[in-house]
Amino acid sequence: MDIRVSSGTASYLSLQNSQIMEEPTTAYLLIPGGRCKGACLYCPQGKGDSRWLSRVSWPLYEIEKIVDKVKKSDLERICLQSPDIEDYENKIMEITKRLSETGKPISVSSPPLSDETLEEIAHTVDHIGVGIDAVTNDLRKKTKPNYHPLVFWDYLSRAIDIFGEKNVTAHLIVGMGEDLETLGLAVKRTFDVGAEVSLFPLLLKDYEVDMKYYRKAQLLTYLLQNHSLTYSIEIVEDKIDNYVQGIDYSDVFRTRGCPGCNRPFYTTKPGNEHKNFPRELNPQEITQIKEELGIK
Repeated sequence: MDIRVSSGTASYLSLQNSQIMEEPTTAYLLIPGGRCKGACLYCPQGKGDSRWLSRVSWPLYEIEKIVDKVKKSDLERICLQSPDIEDYENKIMEITKRLSETGKPISVSSPPLSDETLEEIAHTVDHIGVGIDAVTNDLRKKTKPNYHPLVFWDYLSRAIDIFGEKNVTAHLIVGMGEDLETLGLAVKRTFDVGAEVSLFPLLLKDYEVDMKYYRKAQLLTYLLQNHSLTYSIEIVEDKIDNYVQGIDYSDVFRTRGCPGCNRPFYTTKPGNEHKNFPRELNPQEITQIKEELGIK
């Protein structure tokens, strides 16, 4: 059985020769198998069994080789992702059993799984990722046309019932046409039901989300989680100086996700400023972010 491996993970495991600018802390794997039925407008997997996902190349390798390499590595976690392909639930159950031989904790991010599948993989998987993506029903209708707009919120709740609070992460895409206030409502809803939040900037061939807007989204998410902020009008109106005292900038702007996940170039072109930092920020990067946000 073959499995797709992100190019960064493949390089880290010495499966291909390429420069590693930022080392991954998780092995990122993708189940192949045909055109994704989801047909999300921002994802190449809906056009066929693509080796591309979020502008990252995912070459194929034999799964036994990957199991052996990851087992011997210092990677902290495995993240198994699956498109909406035929029999994906059974494939996830089979592959997670094989990946459990590495002894590494495993996360699964996929289309909705049945309660029976969730209960089965709970023996080998400790975190579930849920692709809410667009933060409003109308935006999900437009960008995830083959799903009912509420199906992923339902899945989020079911996954929490089985895996427990803090062990399920909602993936929210920033820059789909929402505003900060709407985004904040989705973030707050996620925290209120007991899930974590992972932010992704919208990345298309000819479009990248405005950096200042994305930084505000990160700051707003941090405040909602750590300061019980219930209303986002201060952020919307640029009155952010009221909230920046004592903030740990490394915590605010680093990758949000499962434990041990840093996704070095899943959301950023190599050579560009990181949108989600895969490591602790240096003083120059903190200064640049403050300038982007207008913080003195």
